[in-house]
Amino acid sequence: MGAEAQMVELVIEALDRDGAGLASLGRDRYRVHGTLPGERVRVREVRRRRRRVEGQVVEVLQPAPQRVEAPCPHYGPCGGCSLQHLAYDGQLAFKGRQVQEALARAGVEGPIAPVLGMEEPWGYRNKLELTFGRASDGTPFLGFHRRGRWQEVVPARGCLLAPGGLLAAVPIVERWAAAQGLEPYDPRTHAGFLRALILREGRATGQRMVALVTSPAPELPDQEGLVAALRQGVAGLASLLWVVDDSPSDALTVSQVHRLWGKEAIEEELGGRRYRIGVESFFQTNTQQAERLLATALALAEPGPADRVLDLFCGVGTFSLPLAERAAQVIGIEWVEEAVEHARRLAREAGLTNARFLAGPVRLLLPEAVAQLGGVELILLDPPRSGAGGKVMRKIGRARPQRVVYVSCNPQTLGDDLTHLLPFGYRVSQVQPLDLFPHTPHVETVVRLDRIEAAG
Repeated sequence: MGAEAQMVELVIEALDRDGAGLASLGRDRYRVHGTLPGERVRVREVRRRRRRVEGQVVEVLQPAPQRVEAPCPHYGPCGGCSLQHLAYDGQLAFKGRQVQEALARAGVEGPIAPVLGMEEPWGYRNKLELTFGRASDGTPFLGFHRRGRWQEVVPARGCLLAPGGLLAAVPIVERWAAAQGLEPYDPRTHAGFLRALILREGRATGQRMVALVTSPAPELPDQEGLVAALRQGVAGLASLLWVVDDSPSDALTVSQVHRLWGKEAIEEELGGRRYRIGVESFFQTNTQQAERLLATALALAEPGPADRVLDLFCGVGTFSLPLAERAAQVIGIEWVEEAVEHARRLAREAGLTNARFLAGPVRLLLPEAVAQLGGVELILLDPPRSGAGGKVMRKIGRARPQRVVYVSCNPQTLGDDLTHLLPFGYRVSQVQPLDLFPHTPHVETVVRLDRIEAAG
C-alpha cells in the first residue's frame, strides 16, 4: 500500500487454520501472522482487498501468557514455520481445536483425544529443500522462500527443525557456486543455472543424501571438486546426486538424475522395515512421529487373523505390510506406479504372500479389490490433503466393512469426507490427533469408525 499504509491497534480474537491472528476493527477484518488470541498489537497494513486486510505486527503491546521468544533467527521472514512464538503446549491445544472445529462444522460427532505431541519438538525433519537466491553483491546463496513473497529467498544460516549436521552441505555448495560464478535461476525470466538443494537423512540408518538441482547443462562445473568437498564435509553422506530440472516452473520437476557419488537412494527404517528413499520419494518428514502414527493406526484398526483388508492410497505399503502380518489378506491401492512396485518388492522381501497391490485410481479399483477379496472387514485410507472425495467414501460405505480407519493430514477434508460415509450406518468411535510438524499449523488425525449393525 506504499505511502497509504497506516498503523492500527488491534485485539487478536482467534487464529485461523494457518496460525495467523484474526481481528476486527469496524467493518474491516484483519489477518496478522505472529500474533496470538487476546493480544493487543500495533499493526501496519500491508495489503487490503476491500474489507479484508493483511497486516504486519509492529509491536506487541500486551502479550498473551503463552507467547514465547521464537529461537530461530529467521523466524518471521522465513515461510517455513508460523507458530514458534506460541509455547508448545499452546500449539498442541490449537491443533486439537482445529480438529474439533472442523468436525463440528461438518456435523460429525465423536470422542476426540488430546493431541500426541513430541517430547523434543526440534530437529525432527529428515528432509529439507533449499532454494538458491542472490545476495546484493550478486553472490549465490541457499535459503528458504520468504513468507508471502515466493520469488524472494531468506538465507539459511541454520534451521532449528533440521537435525544437527544435515545443513553441513549448505556452505560447501555456496562456496563452490560462488567460485564457479554460477547464476541462481530466476522463475520470472527463466534465466540462471542453480535451482535448489535437497537434503535427506535416514534417522535410523544415519545415511544422508545431497541432491543439487540445476537447469540443463552438458556438464557440472568442477564436479570433482564439489564431490570431494562434500564427501569430506558431510558426515554420513551416502548419496550425492545432480538433478536436472528443465521445467520453467519454480516447483521441482525432475527430468534427469545423475549419480555423482555413492548410491542413488538412501535407506530409512519405519515399523521395523527398511525403505529405499530416492530424491523424489514421498516419506514422512518426521520419522519419530511417523512411528507413532503407524502404531496408532494399527491399534485403532485392530486387524484380526481372519480379516480381509483394503489399504487405500497405500503409497509404498507403510500400513499394508504390518496389516498383512496380522490379517488374512490385504490389498493396497495406489495411483503412483513406482510406489506400488516398491510395495510389492517389500512384500516379497518380507515373505508376505497375502499382500497384493494394485496401481491406479482408488475410486475405480476399490470395487474390483473388494470383489477379489470376496468382502472386506477393514478399510484403512490415508488420502492426500485434498481428501478421498465423496465418490470414494460412498464406495467404502457400499463395501460395508466392519471398521474404517481414516488417516488424515487435513481436518477440513476429513470432516467433509466423513459426512459421505456416516449415512451408510457408521459412527465415529475414536479420534486421535498427532503432531507431525511442530511449530507449523499442520495436524495429522486418525479416526476409527464402526458399522452400526442395526443399520445394516
